Amino acid sequence: MALVPPQKLAQDRVVTADAVLGGQVDLRAYPYKHLMVIARHKWGSSGFPPLMEAVEHLSNYGWELVNVLSVGDGHHVYAAVRRTT
Repeated sequence: MALVPPQKLAQDRVVTADAVLGGQVDLRAYPYKHLMVIARHKWGSSGFPPLMEAVEHLSNYGWELVNVLSVGDGHHVYAAVRRTT
């Protein structure tokens, strides 16, 4: 597992739920207040549970859920989160 480069994270402002849950992202140096977390629908399972697991994980580090949305037949689910500290 490779870390998500801080420059890519700052440029894209999107991180996958898998990267959050896998410890592949360090948000301490993230320069913005808002971030999108994405989870993809996998064969036979919804992307919603890992998305919410990632949101719960981030809540331990000063991030709060703003909104959840689904794009394109539910194949991608997004959570907008905001840094509170």
